[in-house]
Formats: sequence, C-alpha cells, structure tokens
Amino acid sequence: MAFAALAALVACANDLGPHPNLPVLGAFTDFLSTNLCSEGVSPEIRLGGVPANTASYRLLFTNVSVLSAPRWQVTLRADSPVVPAGAIEKFEAPCPGELQSFNYRLEVMALDGDQRPLAYGWTFASARSLTKQIEREQVMARTLGPERSGLRGQPGTNRPHFFIQ
Repeated sequence: MAFAALAALVACANDLGPHPNLPVLGAFTDFLSTNLCSEGVSPEIRLGGVPANTASYRLLFTNVSVLSAPRWQVTLRADSPVVPAGAIEKFEAPCPGELQSFNYRLEVMALDGDQRPLAYGWTFASARSLTKQIEREQVMARTLGPERSGLRGQPGTNRPHFFIQ
C-alpha cells in the first residue's frame, strides 16, 4: 500500500502535462484577498524559464474542485515574465463560501509571434473564503513582519495585497 502511494506521488511529481516535449515553463500564482469575490482582480502570475522569443502567453484556469466548472482561457501579450495583478480583463473572481476552498490548475503556454508553442508549465492555486484569506494574510504579516511578508496596500482599497518574497 505504501509503495503504491509513493509511486503515485513520484508520477505526479514528474508530470510534464500534455506537452512533455516542450521546455518546462515555471509558473507560480496564488489567490489573495484582492483576487476574491465581486471586487477581485486577476492574480499576479510569475513565470520562469520564459524563452527569449515569447510574444504571448496562453493562460487556462480550471477549477479542479468541482466536476463541471467552466474553464476560462485568455491570451495575453508577453511584456515580461510577470503577468501583473489585474491584467486579465473580465476576470471571474472565485468566491468560495465560508466552509469551502476551490483548487485551480493554471496552465501556461508561451507562444511565439506565429502562435506556435515554445514552452509549457502548470501549477495549482487554492482559493479560500474571503474571510479565511484575510485572516491568513494577517497571520503571515504578524509572523514575518510587513517587510518580509510582502504585505502591501492595494491601491484604491483598504484590503492588503499579500505575497511572500
């Protein structure tokens, strides 16, 4: 039984997704309080290993916590290896209930000027209830301090914007 669990874990750790022949694109994102519910803006997405001739990114978010949830896909111009928060127009912010958490798979494809794939990567991000997320951000700010935690005021709101540096 333990061997089967270990084999499954190793298989997941080596999963290169549906494009194993493409170079791996590192991807990181997290849902913060500023990305949730009716006032939410799209989260910041940090990428690593972006090929030099990347012209755009194709992003696909899938809620893997439910059986049939709409996926959303968007293609953005690749100005840098960071897609800034708020860059995705018409972002449908997740808004889990107080006792819920949604897990999303983010897939990123780096494309050249002719829309040919150059690199592919994916990551997971969890969306908690707005109340639980704000509590988490406050604990991290108290634990790490504002300088190390990355706690910043979000322009135009009194809600924090949080990321670990």
